[in-house]
Amino acid sequence: MEKRKHRVEVRYAESLSQVYEQIEMIADGIPKCGEERPLLWFRGHLNTKFNLEPSIFRGTEYHFNRDKTYSNNHLREEYRFQSFMSRNFDNVTERLPQSMIEWQEIMQHFFTKTRLMDWSESLTVALEFALEAFITPGKSLEIEERKRTLTPAIWILRPDALNMEVYKSFSKKGAALIRKVLDDSPKRDMIAEKLQKELKYNEKIYVHLENKNERNMNVLVSLSSLEYTRNTYAGRMEQALERLEINPFFYLLLRYYSDGIPVRLNELPPLAIIHPYHSQRIKMQRGVFTVFPYYIPDKASAKLKKLAGSYPFSMEYMEKCIPLLYKIQISNPQRVADELILTGAKRGSLYPDMENISKDIENTV
Repeated sequence: MEKRKHRVEVRYAESLSQVYEQIEMIADGIPKCGEERPLLWFRGHLNTKFNLEPSIFRGTEYHFNRDKTYSNNHLREEYRFQSFMSRNFDNVTERLPQSMIEWQEIMQHFFTKTRLMDWSESLTVALEFALEAFITPGKSLEIEERKRTLTPAIWILRPDALNMEVYKSFSKKGAALIRKVLDDSPKRDMIAEKLQKELKYNEKIYVHLENKNERNMNVLVSLSSLEYTRNTYAGRMEQALERLEINPFFYLLLRYYSDGIPVRLNELPPLAIIHPYHSQRIKMQRGVFTVFPYYIPDKASAKLKKLAGSYPFSMEYMEKCIPLLYKIQISNPQRVADELILTGAKRGSLYPDMENISKDIENTV
């Protein structure tokens, strides 16, 4: 089914089988490489009106310094990081995170506002989140109100295609973006031009694996892992870039998505990332993420804000994201929830703690 140019097409499902049918139709409509199936990520929303925007950006004002290098949202993120790490350092029972972006994965899963937005590799998990009010056993005024007023939805994303859009942003007309990360180097213009040409003409070296047995790894990156690469070249990064000893695409991802160098809305889309699992909860949810750069408000974002209301940086309104997103509105959520429970869906799968396991027990009687 052909997508509309300026907005994400909405599909509808009133049963679990129809949800699966819609997913199959989406997959069939995506150009394939041989027999390869497309890679899809899923996100469940309690209400179809909710936007695809990370929590730290919602309903806030944006104030940048004169040079557009630092904003009040940078500060909001840093205060949250400092507070969360200080108060939870002893609660991380596995390996400690090694960077701020790695800490944010934990922060995001425990409801601290970040630039990350949760997705899952599992459709079932996304459905469980979207239908949580209809799966939760027992009655309360809050649950009954949710059931009465909310229309759940499932969002579907092509993460590899999204990251190729990021790559193209650097390789096609990205010299200015590359120069911006090279600080005050006297070789800045020369290195930026060299790197852009490398990215433009060597996609099969820097981003795309051709071997069919390796395609499942294509374009999916871990910023946490890339932080180790950066540490390896500490003190000689400019030399390593000039000599092309490191992947310039990976370095650019670190600077814009991990460090938070600001960009204008149409320059870079969000990035799809995989992250280390730091808890059983994240592992059970098969959690993956999109991470947003810091966007500088401009005419493009003002136009988007008019479309999106109070959400000026939502993915479903971004030109580079629209063709890569799909939305299924669940028109009979109680039926889909009941059918999902029959397949073994449980709250304890999302939140593996004693309280939710008890709720799962009550859901079977």
